[in-house]
Amino acid sequence: MATAASDLASHVEALRIPASPQAAASDWKDWYHVVLLHAASGWRAIVNVNLAGGGEAAQVQLTLVVHAPGEPPRLHGASRSVPWLPGMARMSPPSIRTDEVEFSFEQQVVRLRVRPRGADLALDLHARPDATPLLVTEGSSFGSGFIGWGVLPRLLARGEIRACDRGAAIDHDWFCYQDHNFGRFRWGEDFGWEWMVAHARPAQGPEVTVVVDLRTDATHRRGGLPYLFIVIGRELRKVFLGPAMRLRWTWSDEARVPVRLPGAMATLLAHRAERAPVAVQVEAADERDRVSLRLAVDAHLQVVATDSRGPPAYTRIGEASGEVELALRLGDVEIEARGLAYAEYTR
Repeated sequence: MATAASDLASHVEALRIPASPQAAASDWKDWYHVVLLHAASGWRAIVNVNLAGGGEAAQVQLTLVVHAPGEPPRLHGASRSVPWLPGMARMSPPSIRTDEVEFSFEQQVVRLRVRPRGADLALDLHARPDATPLLVTEGSSFGSGFIGWGVLPRLLARGEIRACDRGAAIDHDWFCYQDHNFGRFRWGEDFGWEWMVAHARPAQGPEVTVVVDLRTDATHRRGGLPYLFIVIGRELRKVFLGPAMRLRWTWSDEARVPVRLPGAMATLLAHRAERAPVAVQVEAADERDRVSLRLAVDAHLQVVATDSRGPPAYTRIGEASGEVELALRLGDVEIEARGLAYAEYTR
């Protein structure tokens, strides 16, 4: 069983894009996504490391957002795009490396180092999968092309994180999540998604991880097949599909200009005010089991993903985080738990 899980984790993490930018198509994208949550202190972080496009327009892209606790808590972020040059990516073992970021998966260990120039932000992480890996899709229709993704829903992590004058040691008490998305499509096409990862601890018993995925059109009126995965401890215990799941966002009454990354796109969209997410409610049920989850959003920003064709071809990805309350019934077992969550909504 351990070997099967290791093989699946390696398949999830395998780089799909050609390792040479000259061999990659202009619409290809591979990105690795890491979430860190520490409910005891309030630290949160989200990282994206991407390979995007091909030829002379190919890029390595990095986004790091850190929510540092305090009075008041502070939100810090940095976003970078640099030319993707030969030698920056490797297929086996998969790795991406620039002067500011290093990501690799080797011998069942995720290694992540992020140090953006000009920003007092840093993250050093070693993490090992500690739950059932999930390969969700490999080639489902998305925009003009396809998308696939896989999940390492829980990892044992250690390392350090820093945001300006604050820092913390990362240990096994932190929740660490990582997924890998890959495909061929263009930002700004007629697609959207809604996503969440939540981690909650009951008063007694193992921790609960919930991963939600819903792909839609750009207006979020037409959707594909939604997924909701429930991992208890290390094991995948339940999957809700399709109409068994409902996902609802609550938005602020007043529109404001959100925090946006990167800076160039923030300037371009400086006039665009939007309503911000206030809460996310997820409900799923079948004839035997039921889950209810509510995320109270206390931090929000937008990452603007631009296509290689440049503006105005872009997709705005809203990142929302906050405290979460979970009520779960699996057969005769009922669990109530609290924790933290991240959620995304495209526009």
